Amino acid sequence: MICTRSPYEACQKLFTDYPLATSIVSRDGAVRSMILMLQNEDYGGFFVLSGDYRSGKQAYSVWPWPAGDVIAIEIGNEVSIPEPAVTAVTCGVPIPQDGSLFGWTYGDLISALIVIYAEYSDEYPEPGWAVMPLTSASEELWPAFTGEPLFGHWSWEEYKNGNIISLDRIIAETPETVYWVDTKDRLGSDCCAVARDIRPREGVPLRRGRYVYYETLQAGEPVPSLAELLASPGALDLTPRFRLYRRRLQQLEENSHVSQSRDSAQP
Repeated sequence: MICTRSPYEACQKLFTDYPLATSIVSRDGAVRSMILMLQNEDYGGFFVLSGDYRSGKQAYSVWPWPAGDVIAIEIGNEVSIPEPAVTAVTCGVPIPQDGSLFGWTYGDLISALIVIYAEYSDEYPEPGWAVMPLTSASEELWPAFTGEPLFGHWSWEEYKNGNIISLDRIIAETPETVYWVDTKDRLGSDCCAVARDIRPREGVPLRRGRYVYYETLQAGEPVPSLAELLASPGALDLTPRFRLYRRRLQQLEENSHVSQSRDSAQP
């Protein structure tokens, strides 16, 4: 991402270029938001960027995450915007939506899953991610960033290059296959169980198996069998969640086209 001089234009570009980081706030999809991470020598921390399109005109605001003073970002008010807010929207890293699930590809194998946590809680007071390798994948196949705290600009480059891929579509289209399993009591963290191989028409297949938090694997903790995980009362089929996410993303894209059409029609 290249820093831009205009905060307003930066806000437009963020919502256009990073739909995977955009959450729909209002029922009609006209209000949306995303979390930005800012880390440089002058400022650090997280910010929330909001976009409001209800009036037929794009209005933006930003505030410290998870709460703080709201700062409006409008055409012509750039001079009065505090420097940390300007830097956040012009140089910040968008964080994917809470619960987003990505795969790390190694050749023709997804060797690890990456789950995003971006909703404030006592357990996760700051946005972060968890790397969950396939139990049969050796550490040489794990992502090089395993153990690092969070996405950076480099991670979106990995996504553009196809090394990190979004799994929302294949999960949404394959019911009773990908399960999130509550194993906190046994393993100290949840895990993911894939009942069978998913081979999309294009792209890397998601292999059958157990995907477990990397620290659990490094500690040598015994992991329940796949059959045991799938039979667990704590196993949750992820398809309904990701179908809803796909519908919201489609709504977001449709509303974005409408907003762009309105902007182009204005003198």
